[in-house]
Amino acid sequence: MTTTLQGMPNLKAIIDRSHERSASYGVNPNALASPESTRLSAQKLEKRIKEQQEYFNIAREQLDSLYRLLKDTGFCMALADGDGYILYVIGDADLIEHFKSRRCIPGYRWTERDIGTCAIGLALEERIPIFLPGEKMFAALAQRLSNAGAPVHSPDGREVLGVISLSGYSEKMHVHTLGLVRQAAETVTAHLRERKHIRELDVQNQYMDALLESSSRGMLTVDQQGHIVQANRRARMVMQLPQGAVGKLFADCVGGNVDISTYLESGRAFKSREFLTKNGGVSYFASLDPIRSQKGELVGGLITVIEKKEIIRVATEMTGSHAHFTFESIIGNSDELQSALHVAKIAATSTTTVLLTGETGTGKELFAQAIHNESKRRSKPFVAINCGAIPKELLESELFGYEEGSFTGAQKGGRPGKLEFADNGTLFLDEIGDMPFDMQIKLLRVLQTGEIQRVGGLRSVPVNLRIISATNKDLKKAIDERQFREDLYYRICTLNIDVPPLRKRENDIILLANHFLQRHALKCNRDLIFKAPETEKALLDYNWPGNIRQLEGAIERAIHLAEGNVLLPEDFGIAAFGSPAQIRDFSEPATLSTLADIEREALAKTLNHCNANICQTAKILGISRPTIYRKLKKYGLSGS
Repeated sequence: MTTTLQGMPNLKAIIDRSHERSASYGVNPNALASPESTRLSAQKLEKRIKEQQEYFNIAREQLDSLYRLLKDTGFCMALADGDGYILYVIGDADLIEHFKSRRCIPGYRWTERDIGTCAIGLALEERIPIFLPGEKMFAALAQRLSNAGAPVHSPDGREVLGVISLSGYSEKMHVHTLGLVRQAAETVTAHLRERKHIRELDVQNQYMDALLESSSRGMLTVDQQGHIVQANRRARMVMQLPQGAVGKLFADCVGGNVDISTYLESGRAFKSREFLTKNGGVSYFASLDPIRSQKGELVGGLITVIEKKEIIRVATEMTGSHAHFTFESIIGNSDELQSALHVAKIAATSTTTVLLTGETGTGKELFAQAIHNESKRRSKPFVAINCGAIPKELLESELFGYEEGSFTGAQKGGRPGKLEFADNGTLFLDEIGDMPFDMQIKLLRVLQTGEIQRVGGLRSVPVNLRIISATNKDLKKAIDERQFREDLYYRICTLNIDVPPLRKRENDIILLANHFLQRHALKCNRDLIFKAPETEKALLDYNWPGNIRQLEGAIERAIHLAEGNVLLPEDFGIAAFGSPAQIRDFSEPATLSTLADIEREALAKTLNHCNANICQTAKILGISRPTIYRKLKKYGLSGS
């Protein structure tokens, strides 16, 4: 056997560990076959195959194809799923009879826990291709056959869907036989990946069709000669296209003074050109963008249209200059929230600067929009910008705008910045604590002078705006660390409003949860309720580090996962993390834990919550049962 194992230095150690596990499971080495207790009924086997039909069909086809090469040469092949259940067997008649006597047939389970060291169980456990010489089988009656097994991975490689195994008399089997099995398993994964890609392309096509049929913007495509290829409902209506316009020349169906053929020939674009419908009754604006193949070849153009009366409204929406939320949108009765709202309503009556502080997800932008909508500037723009989401190099031009030719790629004619868009309205600077230091100096100048200069420009542009800022950082600490200007801090925080985290608003949690439940359940057309008092207690006990944003996400998740009309604690994805008393405060360095500690704690708590039920634990944590077993062994935990 020494020559057989050359090139596989870890095989002996792998098999030795498997033998140790097999013995610890209490497997009888003289067992005749897989335990009868593992057998699935015909109905359960059929259901199991249907649940993984695509994997089964592709893998079975590979087994059939490989066996056509090996027929009558003393081999037998088996297909198992991720739990070790045999789904399909094919091979020479004498080996099939042997497989039947050993119950290595569809409906029985072959894992280390059932039969000891075997190719299927070992490949599932180690997640790698395995060659198992006959004398290394744990079961004595199986030692005249050698085995090769290879796991079939999911398209993304994260899961093991099952195992393909090849068995034969030891004198005919060789370690290189593993290459056949491994190739078959990889081929199955490749086919699954291709099927997944085809489905994704189909979904993308559906998305593109949905986009093209958007009711807010007319969209029309033409080929390189100018023939209409497709037009959505809005384009047909705005442009008053005749019946049967598809396939005809754009110029024959549409009025206007722009000849698109010259643009299509050269692959040039145009923006916001005015057209008239053919009868001269309606004016609209159209833009043309060339469409190119993946090889860069010009194949046509995309024309977007919008009515003239909508052009200003669309431009306003594109700059995000509307505030949608009011104080009535902020839900809660807790003293902490009411205290913050009291100061916010005072802020709405003035034009002074406001600094909103609080953790991520507490609703600081809702406060900013509510203050704007309650102020005298409510009919003016509300422009928001996230100072931490825009690269430093782009933030200046985004805030101040730029003049034509100020840098490579600058838009012809220049472009105004957010400060100009917010003129006479409110500018909301979210995550202002992430604003670069040199940009803070320029913002301070705007606050002091009420004027701006575009990038690359010399003229000063007066602006009249109200600044509302927000941060989840400790700006005073940032000042001490010379990451934030002290003079800017005092300019932006004339009124400081601390938006409380959800854990300090215990009286509001159920109120908010019911609000989100009603809103999202209505979207899903479902009638759902919380299971009281268990679910309400789980929501109240949880610490909600992500605050209102996390609560809404948990409610939406529960709505989608709920099997009936009652939401259970485990549906929210928070059961594994315990109550506030059990949750470590990760803001304190002394309580930091390793990722392994956190994983073990989450696994232990979920296992305890599920009364050691492996299936339920796997469902809540979103991982497979084999993974649960591996982690139980890794952390020294036990389950049923």
